[in-house]
Amino acid sequence: MTKPVPKREFDQYAIMAAEFSRDALLVTDREDRIVWLNRGFELLTGFTLNEMLGGKPGDFLRGDVTESATIAKIEDCITNRRPVDIEVQYRRKDGTPFWMESRITPVFDPQGNHTHFMSSSRDVTARRALEKSTKEATENEQLRQQERRLLSQVSEWLYSAKSLDELLLVIAKSLETLMPEAEGQLYIYSNSRDSLDLNIQWGGTDTAPKQIEADDCWALRRGRAYSFGMRPIEFPCAHSHAAEDDSPYFCVPITAHGQTNGLLHLDFGGFAPDRAQREKFKYFLDQRWELALLCAEQISLAIANVQLRQELLDQSVRDPLTNLWNRRWFLEAAHRQVNVARTNGANCSVISIDVDHFKKFNDHHGHDAGDLVLRALGAKMIEFFTENAAPCRLGGEEFIVLCTDMSQEQTHAMAEQFRKQVASLSVKYSGESLPKITVSAGVAVWPSDGAHVADLVKSADLALYKAKELGRNRVQSYTPED
Repeated sequence: MTKPVPKREFDQYAIMAAEFSRDALLVTDREDRIVWLNRGFELLTGFTLNEMLGGKPGDFLRGDVTESATIAKIEDCITNRRPVDIEVQYRRKDGTPFWMESRITPVFDPQGNHTHFMSSSRDVTARRALEKSTKEATENEQLRQQERRLLSQVSEWLYSAKSLDELLLVIAKSLETLMPEAEGQLYIYSNSRDSLDLNIQWGGTDTAPKQIEADDCWALRRGRAYSFGMRPIEFPCAHSHAAEDDSPYFCVPITAHGQTNGLLHLDFGGFAPDRAQREKFKYFLDQRWELALLCAEQISLAIANVQLRQELLDQSVRDPLTNLWNRRWFLEAAHRQVNVARTNGANCSVISIDVDHFKKFNDHHGHDAGDLVLRALGAKMIEFFTENAAPCRLGGEEFIVLCTDMSQEQTHAMAEQFRKQVASLSVKYSGESLPKITVSAGVAVWPSDGAHVADLVKSADLALYKAKELGRNRVQSYTPED
């Protein structure tokens, strides 16, 4: 049977264990003044016993990194003489912060008198860093999952938009939700493709330029997405506020089917231009960069989809020869306008127009000449009928204009002015001037001349026939005798 270790030998073993333990051991008196520490404590903190003897631990280790709530726990342990387990952030002798897991225990003599405090500590900096890293990774993954869910919802909304105006509203709302810290603008090339027009902006003040040149943007000049504020060598775009305040931003071309249609600009002006702070946000900006590229890809396809849909719609409601609205469009628009007029009491009228003696152009000069006359008349109608008047071609040489918010007198006067301008048209075919072009027109007003679209058009046609009977090249308003 093993005999108990003699007390003197036991004390020697205890001293050896305390001295050579990898844990940091510290003994303080009742006033929390240091009386002893082991080699493990010296290795952990960098302080020796000679340096700390008689002082309080907090005077050496505490700094701006130590939480006040943890300090309060230590003080409560000392005041009330009860053990406490803590994890506290201190600073080593060289100033570097570290995390220490400690148990502070009051020590009593055989008679029950409180004599000392004993703390046993170990370095948990690596564990805390791992926990922090794991937490951040988990939070980032949760954020990425949320972004993916939002992006999926955004994609559904983008591809459901029926018009460019509707799509622009979806883009602004979506990107403001996905990247609330960024101001954004979407520019789209003008029809002439010599500049880009600001179509919509979100998330900030109305300070973005309304129009930019392609050469003003590094992304458009280089043909690929460009980020400012993330690289050692970089230059601001001429159109960006970064040229003034040095704030980070992204420029991402909107490209579909090999053609660049516009530019997505995202400005993170809320970040200070300070380089040190910018490095702090680099990881965040990297994440936003990836999201911006995904969003730009979705927006590019959505814009191309809307443009294709609009082209197909235009083909279905546009007359291919004159580019005027066709019969289908007129009937739908006229029914809508009559319903609006019926509800709000607004004015609604139509002008039925016919080319005088149109058959002679085809018979004497050929169908190409006739088409040229119709195209010239269509161009004149597009030029003349703008606000509150929509010109349409019903077929052949028959045209009609849908007018809103005009009285019978105003409609008649506008038709008369148009008739005079047509009479001054000069159209050449094969180097020769074609005969003078004239038109006759009939005017009908809702509801006096027809309560329904069909009746209104019929009344305008009757007035047109009356104008032809009276000699052509004139405007006639409908009267019941017609």
